[in-house]
Amino acid sequence: MERPHLKLPPWAKSLSARLLVLTVGFVMLAEIFVFAPSVARYRVDWLKAHLDSGYLAALALEATPDQMIPDDLEKELLSNAGIEAVILRRDDRKLLLQRDDMPAKVDHDVDLTTFSILMALYEGLSTLTQPHDRMLRVVGMPSMAPDFEIEILVHEHGLAEDMRNFGWRVMGLSLVISFFTAGLVYFALNRLLVRPMRTLTSDMIRFRENPQDQGSVIVPDDRDDEIGIARHELANMQHDLQAMLNQRRRLAALGTAATKISHDLRNALATSMLMTEKLAQSEDQEVRAVVPRLLSSMERAVYISEQTLSFAREAPPTLDIARFTLIELIEEVRDQVLLQNGGESLLAPESLDTAKEPCKAKIHIELPPELMIEADYDQLFRAFSNLIRNPLDAGATEVTVKLAPANDQNKEDAFAEILIMDNGPGLPEKAIKNLFVPFAATGRKGGTGLGLAIARELILAHEGDLRLSATGPDGATFCVQLRVIM
Repeated sequence: MERPHLKLPPWAKSLSARLLVLTVGFVMLAEIFVFAPSVARYRVDWLKAHLDSGYLAALALEATPDQMIPDDLEKELLSNAGIEAVILRRDDRKLLLQRDDMPAKVDHDVDLTTFSILMALYEGLSTLTQPHDRMLRVVGMPSMAPDFEIEILVHEHGLAEDMRNFGWRVMGLSLVISFFTAGLVYFALNRLLVRPMRTLTSDMIRFRENPQDQGSVIVPDDRDDEIGIARHELANMQHDLQAMLNQRRRLAALGTAATKISHDLRNALATSMLMTEKLAQSEDQEVRAVVPRLLSSMERAVYISEQTLSFAREAPPTLDIARFTLIELIEEVRDQVLLQNGGESLLAPESLDTAKEPCKAKIHIELPPELMIEADYDQLFRAFSNLIRNPLDAGATEVTVKLAPANDQNKEDAFAEILIMDNGPGLPEKAIKNLFVPFAATGRKGGTGLGLAIARELILAHEGDLRLSATGPDGATFCVQLRVIM
């Protein structure tokens, strides 16, 4: 299923819009934590200022000889101070200055001698949200005379009004600061991060639309930060991907051609083998002498063609699961491999009338007879045939198939490790580097490099694994990991 090609989102859904909204929101959130303490502090300062004003009004009363002033002057002093009454305590004296119409009821007491941040925040919020005017009795010490205690009565509506005006000014200033800060942060992050990321995304979309176009490859810039490194790495990855696509395109074309050639070659060789078998009935001794060599070469060519065709046209193998013992599978593989590798004497002209002899190599099987597996018999037969035939073709005279030692076994009880060991010359370094790469890893002359690749693919299809455990001048060891029935 083809995936839909994506496009860059509109601005409203882009990172730029989200960045702007988040920046403004976060700055406003920070301003809220500044707003509440500011308003609470303004309330405390407002009350202290009225305490000082009340103290000055009380001093005017104290300056008179009989500590009596006209009612008009008393009202004017209290009105200028913005309070309803003031009580000043000096040693054993108490001076009282009040309006004649002063209400007798006090709704709330405020003690400024004990200051608490949490209390100040709570009282400030209470004043802002208070729906009715309350009479406050404020107790504190004036800043001009910290040794004396003074009390004032004041209406809360004036305080609430001034606090709201102050709050609006703080809020307006916060909005200006928020948008200004958000603009600066947005501009900086948009230039440093969002715009390069948008460009990078656009380049990636353009490359996906046509990955084989050289012009769609990202051009790295001079940035040495994470964005610059990402562009460099992405450019390298795109170059590697283009090289891989070009190589696969050439290999696909080559594989198609090789498949057609192998098919035609196999048909031609089949016809040639039929004709060669007739030559074996010739009365000419020299003709009959070369027939075995000719037949062997043709069989090898047919085998290579069939391997190439099989690998080229096969999808991942479909498994026909059955239950059987591993030893019966390996014994049948052994019998077939020994039969196919027998009769080497027919290649010699001197032994024209010698019957076909079995292979002189030895295949040892050291597997417990009770070891059961559930797998596709034919597929595993093919895989183990390749693993056992390869060392014999490379010059080995003995191959041993056995279980790995208990301490080397996989920790999971459902798996067993089967070792295929030989006494051949080992694998060359070139073959080890490309061990399971089709057509690349071949340790003998005339090999296709498909045997191990096909074997590993079949074993992986059974949720197993195939790996090279050891190799050297004394032989090689392959390890097959398969799920077994314990």
